[in-house]
Amino acid sequence: MIVLDTNLLLRYLLNDDVGQARRVARLLETSSQITVTPTIVLELVWVLECSDCSRAEIAVALRHVLGLPNMRLPNEAALYRAVQWFERGLDFADALHLGLSPATATLMSFDKDFASKAKRAEAFPMVALCPAR
Repeated sequence: MIVLDTNLLLRYLLNDDVGQARRVARLLETSSQITVTPTIVLELVWVLECSDCSRAEIAVALRHVLGLPNMRLPNEAALYRAVQWFERGLDFADALHLGLSPATATLMSFDKDFASKAKRAEAFPMVALCPAR
């Protein structure tokens, strides 16, 4: 199995270095199983956002990469939920935190915006604000 680093995925998606993008495309066409860790996906989103990609463009790119035929994801359901919640307005890091949390838990935070967006996105587990006392 091959774990793809963020920089390979960026070259492939942004095509900002044609030679490297081709090398990654050839690698992805092999029969080798590939994977990415949640932290690699998190960094990928951050760099794409810094590259002025829109939320919709990033979601399309993530679905493409995560859906490659030889991609094997250890946290597949969590990653796809994070992409869905990201499309519904959550920050990707927050969406990933939720996606990787046990569904029956409560994620406690001081971030009112996070709690509000999570509720609107119908994300789970529930995000609750830390009580004052």
